[in-house]
Amino acid sequence: MLKLSSASAHGLIAVCLSATLASAQARPEADLCAVAPGAQPLLPARLMDGMGDTNMPVTTTSEDARKFFNQGISQMHSFWFLESERSFLQAATLDPDMAMAYWGISVSAAGDYRPAFQLLRDPLDGGRAPGGSEATTGAAIARSVGGAALEPSIRAKEAIEKAMSLRDKVTPRERLYIEAEAARRNPASKTKDADHIEGLRRLVAAYPDDLEARSILGLALLDGFDSVTKEPRKNTMEGLALLEGVVAKDDNNFGSHHYLIHGWEGSKTPERAWHACKRYPELVPNIPHALHMPGHIYAQSDRIDDAVRAFQAAADNERGYLKADTLYPNGHHGHNVHFLIHALNLDGRYQESMKQVAHLMNDFKETPRERRGSSQRVAWRQGYFGLVKTLVRFERWNEILDGRTIPVYDRPEQNAWRLWARGLALAATGKRTEAQAALKEMSDVLPKLDASRRPLAIAQMELEATIAAYRGDRKRSRYLFGKAAGLEAGLLYTEPPAYPRPVVEAWGSAALMLRDYGSAEKAYREALAREPGGGRAMFGLAAALRGLGRAVDADKVTSEARKAWAKADADLPQMKSAQRADASN
Repeated sequence: MLKLSSASAHGLIAVCLSATLASAQARPEADLCAVAPGAQPLLPARLMDGMGDTNMPVTTTSEDARKFFNQGISQMHSFWFLESERSFLQAATLDPDMAMAYWGISVSAAGDYRPAFQLLRDPLDGGRAPGGSEATTGAAIARSVGGAALEPSIRAKEAIEKAMSLRDKVTPRERLYIEAEAARRNPASKTKDADHIEGLRRLVAAYPDDLEARSILGLALLDGFDSVTKEPRKNTMEGLALLEGVVAKDDNNFGSHHYLIHGWEGSKTPERAWHACKRYPELVPNIPHALHMPGHIYAQSDRIDDAVRAFQAAADNERGYLKADTLYPNGHHGHNVHFLIHALNLDGRYQESMKQVAHLMNDFKETPRERRGSSQRVAWRQGYFGLVKTLVRFERWNEILDGRTIPVYDRPEQNAWRLWARGLALAATGKRTEAQAALKEMSDVLPKLDASRRPLAIAQMELEATIAAYRGDRKRSRYLFGKAAGLEAGLLYTEPPAYPRPVVEAWGSAALMLRDYGSAEKAYREALAREPGGGRAMFGLAAALRGLGRAVDADKVTSEARKAWAKADADLPQMKSAQRADASN
């Protein structure tokens, strides 16, 4: 049964305090799964179905505390940190001397229990704040009336200090867990992550059969894959080997299945996570993130229909939680739907994409607090980005220029994306002077950005390349497209991508317009390497091959494109062109 804690006076006061503390300046954004400042969980927690089964040995005098602790571990493994912190807090309330409950609060509250590669991101896009999580010191600590620190990193540090004070009352194994977490919260250390990993290594060496410990170490080692070469970074393969060893021993270890999905995304072989994609939602059927995660891999490995189903299931599941709790944050639901829009875009489904955009923008109007902030992760702004992305990917130039479909919104990020789309549409419809004016206006907005700085700098370059192409300047266009494509491909991996679509897709389209079929073929083949099985790139490649006089090859690729877009809207230009070709034959 779906149950969450109800709102209370404590929670409302915390939210109000958080809004008061917010400044007009940009501040690093937490990952979507992390607990936002001022939104610490409230009690009571409840035991919930479908979280996944965990039975981790732990020292406590209360069987109820043990149940909430194990629920917290399950929720922690699914990065549902608002609920895992709530469960651990409930365990600590039932048994105030339960050291591992405070360990769990520390892990959950800090927002850094994630694959290591995610912490490399721009701080304004979920990466680590400059100077680390203890960057805010010296000021009085803001607290709710219940005494909890509003700042998650402070809450985490205070919790692990409490656990350390109780470490002599627990088993040697639990003590190693606590000391490894304490190493990560040590403000005096300049190598917190390395210290944490070293502590976990000691734990795993001492207790090699502790699959929870091996799973946690495996996650900490996931440095990810290089954005351009797709080669693994330093510790990635070691982490993946640890996790694969865990599931080989216990295929019900859903935490390792989750981490394997993260571990293989952005690699050359995402299909190596297909088994984990099957098992994880089977084992954890009532946490939105567990239903969502398989879509990450399916969207990268030519299983677009499966990706659509995963994101839709996650969005449907999260709607229940949104209805049950008025304080439930909407950003992760926005992420579910944003990724659903991305998958529908890949599948050639414009109408359904726009339906999902309307859901985010109509059902999640921004609150005054969201409007004042710089976060791009609230549902409405994710919908806005999805709108721009969809209109550009489907080249709906008339809708972009109609003055209604993309609302004018006076925040720099939304304004810059709107101007980018407008400039592309103006260039494509022959209005070169107006396109140049849109580029100038976009350039004036960029210095005002709080977030999305790198993607929008690339978008500015792509727009300039597009304008050059439409005025017939092949040399300038090719140079700018090449530079923009390299920068976009080198963006740190995010999910979904931080850029609306691969720049090489736009390059291919411009090259076709210029009848530079060799460049178009190269661009579309690279687009297919970036998005395997993409019908849009296949249709573009077929056009390039036809322009090169390779009709047999073009017919073969067109056939593959039609299969890839079996569910695409019938009125898309690519589909109509294929239908005309059938009729002529």
